[in-house]
Amino acid sequence: MTVLNPVKMKHLERDQSSIIIEEKGYYAINLRAYASTSWQEENNESLMLRLYVNNVHHQDIVLFYGRRDFTYKRLLGMMEPGTYEIEYVCESPRNREAVAQIESCTIEKLDLSDREALAVQYAPKLYGRAVYSQFDNLYTDTPLEMIYFFDQWEKGSVIEYHMVFSHEDEGTPAVLLMSKWGRLLDIEYMARVYLNEHNEMDHVEYQGAEHQVKSYKIDDNQIILQTATCNGNFTDEITSSYHFSFIPSYEWKIENEARETVMERFPYINHVMKWEAERQLKNAPLPYNRIQNVSQYIFLQSSVWGIEHGIPSIDFLCRLNGENEWYSSSLHNKKIGVFSAAYTGPYNHFGTAICLPEGKSMEDIVEIKIALINEKLHTINVKNLKIYAYDGNDDLQKYMEESFDEELNNIESAKTIWRKER
Repeated sequence: MTVLNPVKMKHLERDQSSIIIEEKGYYAINLRAYASTSWQEENNESLMLRLYVNNVHHQDIVLFYGRRDFTYKRLLGMMEPGTYEIEYVCESPRNREAVAQIESCTIEKLDLSDREALAVQYAPKLYGRAVYSQFDNLYTDTPLEMIYFFDQWEKGSVIEYHMVFSHEDEGTPAVLLMSKWGRLLDIEYMARVYLNEHNEMDHVEYQGAEHQVKSYKIDDNQIILQTATCNGNFTDEITSSYHFSFIPSYEWKIENEARETVMERFPYINHVMKWEAERQLKNAPLPYNRIQNVSQYIFLQSSVWGIEHGIPSIDFLCRLNGENEWYSSSLHNKKIGVFSAAYTGPYNHFGTAICLPEGKSMEDIVEIKIALINEKLHTINVKNLKIYAYDGNDDLQKYMEESFDEELNNIESAKTIWRKER
């Protein structure tokens, strides 16, 4: 169902159309658009379209993909049959000469399984961050995707939502984000919705500042949170004026894959991640926050078993053709006080990354090994490995997938898990 014909919009310009909904259900809006902005350009990063439905502010859509044609898919929610007035207002506070080109806008009735319908029904509405400015997410740490997984408790199901942000301005420095998580993206636990046997909300928890789990006061069936901190934590005290309605876009298979799977499933987020790094991190004053070239990293996904979560355990190392030096995912077990550069997260499956020297790539790697770096651990099991890297078109490609189940013990220094055939 087409809503808008192609239209150009500048700051504060408006465009209005009518749509007809014929069948009750959950609907999404698909906005195909591009803009004269660029996420790589200071003060020209993006602009925002404010969406009104029947003259009520419904949500905002940040056009972060710049001059590239892109479809922004957002949740309209449950809609009854009828005629609706749809209006856009273009907001461009960073560059008032910027132009948005809307190529098309369609309304889609979502075809959902029972699980997907529950995830959509209870998906939190997210208000944008307003710490540095009124509209932080128009130029930094913008939210990109919402993912989720299902869990169980004694009364029924639990839905846990995670938000994918383009980066985090504060918190773990960029170089250590790469070593600990294998990304510059900030993927944050957002909320846990506890449902009873009738799939009604019993109670809700969310991640507050300082990573503290907070209780959410349920007023109705709509969970409303705001990005409150510069490292992607949330609050239920709403102070900002712009908000987003994301569709839970992927059910994370937590028992089988890392959260970083989103980097493969949604390729565009790797572009936005790289563009933000190129704009913010090349000249960062602190060495551990300075990244010259994201393309020099390889991104690894693996899993570790038989340990207590939250402690450093393993290192991935690679050697290049003609060299004796080993390049390390944990920066050779780097520690800053009690902070470890190795993965210490709460999941078996995880991501990490290794920075190769300038001009080197996956083609130069001749050997990969794993090492147990925690002297207090007797044995651990490491299973499987995937490696991704940026190609010449700045797309993240999978270059290697190895299946193995290796036991490491603290007597061995390391085990080779891959060697290039001569």
